Amino acid sequence: MGKRITVYLVGLAINALGIALIIFSAVGAGAWDTVAIGLNHSLGLTIGICTVIIQVFVVVITGLIERKRLQYESIIAIIIRSAFLDAWIFLVFNQMEQPISLGLEWLYFIGGMAAMGIGIGIYVEARFPKSPIDGLMLALHNEFNWSINYSRIIVELSGALIGFILGGPVGLGTLIIALFVGKIIQMVNMKVKKGLNLEYGYKGTDTVSQIK
Repeated sequence: MGKRITVYLVGLAINALGIALIIFSAVGAGAWDTVAIGLNHSLGLTIGICTVIIQVFVVVITGLIERKRLQYESIIAIIIRSAFLDAWIFLVFNQMEQPISLGLEWLYFIGGMAAMGIGIGIYVEARFPKSPIDGLMLALHNEFNWSINYSRIIVELSGALIGFILGGPVGLGTLIIALFVGKIIQMVNMKVKKGLNLEYGYKGTDTVSQIK
């Protein structure tokens, strides 16, 4: 149990660092963040409320795919990751100057995307509640025997399309995340799974993790 908690918290902390770096880079928003912003523009609700609506929607879709009860406990992952995100932003990035060059902005963005993918690849092996978006990725992966990379691309591009339709800030950074973060998640997840199995005889998520 202790090792699972460590894997979970370390993964979520790294994931939150990646999100903070992407925000700090000001290059592009994540796909599902553009949906929340688009809903904010369309409905006039706060981005926070729009995010909750989206997360509930994703939980319902995941439940339909898995044909199981709705995983409402996934809110736990959101709460923990949000706490880490606030900590990174207020304790670290608020003390730093915004990048003033395009090259530095993209450096932060690429580092953020890498950290986001690494964090997800780690924490999903803890067998604790996943965030709704990550849960949907794994549901597609397990149900249709798709690679994690391909499943993530589908999830991210779906979010980008919905965000674009709603008028969200879909940009180059959004598309780069959609196309490449799944590959990072998949590679890290395979290494974490292998390491945990070899060292602890640990069985994590029921994933195939074949590379396509």
